[in-house]
This record gives sequence, structure tokens and C-alpha cells, in this order.
Amino acid sequence: MPKLDFAPRYLYKVITPMRLQFTFCFLLASVPLYAQEPLQISGELRQRGEYRQNADFDSRLGDEQIFVLQRLRLGLHWNFPNQLAAFVQMQDSRLWGEEGSTTQPLNNTDVHQAYFEMQRLAGKPLRVRLGRQEMKFGSQRLVGVNDWSNIGRAFDGARLSYGEAATTLDLWLAQIRDKNAATIDGNQEFAGAFVSSGSAATRVFDAYAMWLIDDRDFPIGSSSGVALFLGTYGARLAGVLRQRLEYEAEGVYQTGKHGNLDVNAFGLVLQGKIKLAQKWSPKIGASYKFGSGDENPNDGKLQTLSTLFPTVHGQFGAADYAGWSNIADVMFLTELSPSPVLRTSAKLHYLRLAHGNDAWYVARGFTFDKRAETLLPARPGESIELGYNLDLQVDYDFREQVGVSFGVSRFFAGDFIKAGNPEADDSNWAYLSIKMRW
Repeated sequence: MPKLDFAPRYLYKVITPMRLQFTFCFLLASVPLYAQEPLQISGELRQRGEYRQNADFDSRLGDEQIFVLQRLRLGLHWNFPNQLAAFVQMQDSRLWGEEGSTTQPLNNTDVHQAYFEMQRLAGKPLRVRLGRQEMKFGSQRLVGVNDWSNIGRAFDGARLSYGEAATTLDLWLAQIRDKNAATIDGNQEFAGAFVSSGSAATRVFDAYAMWLIDDRDFPIGSSSGVALFLGTYGARLAGVLRQRLEYEAEGVYQTGKHGNLDVNAFGLVLQGKIKLAQKWSPKIGASYKFGSGDENPNDGKLQTLSTLFPTVHGQFGAADYAGWSNIADVMFLTELSPSPVLRTSAKLHYLRLAHGNDAWYVARGFTFDKRAETLLPARPGESIELGYNLDLQVDYDFREQVGVSFGVSRFFAGDFIKAGNPEADDSNWAYLSIKMRW
């Protein structure tokens, strides 16, 4: 095993999720539960129909799709004396008609969240949460709930939060995969620290460090015994100036080892938006996003930015044909709100590969996984222009608890796509969604 200069590697071996669980259960048992506070019930029902045409940019193959997704969530939140709480959220996710008959139901129900929480430990603004839980930080480009997905994302692990209002610190350790339930080694673990200071209404500064550790065997092979050790370090500044100009800047750097490869990747985001008037709140804006790609697949280095566990939808176009890996995106937008309950927007993305020697990755980006992650393979020497993505969207708050959303997108195929298929044509996508929360 190679020598690692990162302290979290030591902590990973000493403070495992299982030991944290035993510790928390011991603390939990020492807290008397005299009476149950009022029970809070929450829920969400979402239905979304989608139309996607020509996803492979070749209309000759006839891959048109029309489908309806449905998600139901029911949550129970208990507040006990002594600053103790628990939350359980069940979820049913399904595709209309997937059973073939509703008399033969599929098992699509699972636990989305289930955790204990101890608040204000030692009288301080300190909170410990243990169990399956959602986590999202900053822009959610690296860690998010991925709510657009019909399943969403939650983490099995422990999280410690300190601070109130202006400044907060979050530390976490999550177990992503368990190769063998009877062992601790050979798993995939995700740990990190996230500091946030300020207010989103004025200015907020975030700084973070995250570590993804995977001891499983990868196809690349490794004589070191550690298939993956990835450190992700970054900072983000966002805010509003004079209640008109919204801005955001984020930079991220990744280093570590993947098998015998040295990881050296980075990403950058710069964006701004200005409000032009009070009536209808017209806004215009622009952004530039860059995620590094691998310049040479044979030089012993891996330079493709990994997106870790992001919220995927809409980051690089609503059609979700690109992620923050080997990408350069210039975006222009305009927004209009004719009323407090009605919002419209239009966005145009110009997408290019960061480097022609690397692939075009799917919306979730490069994740070091064995699954297929590319839309198209690398084409060295060809154009790096992927194309343009035009998005139009309308959001309407039908009732206080009910929202309706409609959107259409068209992806105009660029020279990179046409290099592999001279007859390549554009792709279309549309959706209609209704969501109720209580």
C-alpha cells in the first residue's frame, strides 16, 4: 500500500461507518425518551411525462420515446426531548406501464431516508446525524440530491454539523458500496469537509475537501492495493450585488491515484445574471464552465475531471447530454416572471470538448465506474464542437402546494457528432411535470 500524505486516509481506517454506528447507538441509548413530541408528516407526489427523439443523433434508427415517470415520497419526523429526532422517508418510484399489468406489481418501494439525529450536543450548535440521508453542498455540482432523477440520491453514513446562521462546518463519512457485507475492507467510501460562510441573499463563500476511496478491484489493475484514492479540493463564491447582479465563481482541483495512473484534473465555473427592471423581473445572464479532459491516454496521467455525486439535470442543458467532464460550455440566458407564480426562461448552451483525445461523457460525468459513461468515444484529430443546446422552460405555481413545469429542448448536432456520421441530425426533448408537496 503506498504512503499517503492525506490525514483522512488514516481516519478512514480508524473511524469506519460501523464504529460510528456503534458509538452513536451507545449515545442514543444513554438519552432518556420520556414522551414523543408532535409527529410531523410530509409527502411528495410527482408525475412527469417525457418525450425524447433521436437521442443517438441518427433519425434513421427510429429511437423515439414517450414515457411517464411517477414518484411518491412519504416522510415521518419525530421530535423527542433532549434534542433528539428521527426521520424516516419511504419512496415508490415507477414507470407507468412497466408492470405489464397493475395486478402484477413490481417491487419499486424502498427507504429513501432513515436517520437518527442528536442536536445541540453539550449545549453547542453541534448536530450528529447517522443513517441514510440526503446531502447537498454549494452548487450541487459535486454533491447533490439529484432530485430530477425518479429515484434521487441519498447516502448511508454519518454527518456532523457545527454552526448556526452565518458560518457552518459539515464533516461526513459515507459508505457508497459494500463489496462483501461481512467485511469492512474492499468497500467504496466517501468522506469530506465543507465550510460555508455568509448568506445566499448577499454573499456566501464555500470551501471544501472531499475524498473518494475505493479498494475494489478495477479492470486497470493495481499493485498498490488501493484501486482509487481521489482528493477533491475547491472553493466557491456566490452572491448578489445591489439586489440586481447575481454572480458565482467556483474552482475545483483533483489529485490522487487510480490504479497506476496519477490523477490531475480541474474544473472552473464563472457565471453572472443581472436584473433589468422591477416589473416582470427581466434578467439576462451568461456563464462559462470548464471541466478538464485527458490529453494523452498513454502518459500515465488521468486528467478527466470526476463529478463525484452531482445533481445532474440542467447543468449543461436541460436535455442532459453533457456533464462536468472534458467539457467547455458557454451559456446565455434570459428570464422573465410575469407574476410571482409564473416564471419563464430561455437558455442557449454552446458545448465543446475540453480535449479531443478524450471522450464525450454522459450527464453524470466521469465517475471511475465500470459502467458505460460515454455518449461517444474520443476522435483525435476531429472537431471538438459538440453543438448547441436550446432550452425553453415555464414554471407555474398552480396552488401553494402544487407546481407545474413544462420545457422543450433541441440539441443541434455539431461537427464532432457529424464526423462519425455525416448524416447526423438534431435531437429533441420535452417534458411536462406536476408536483404536489405537503
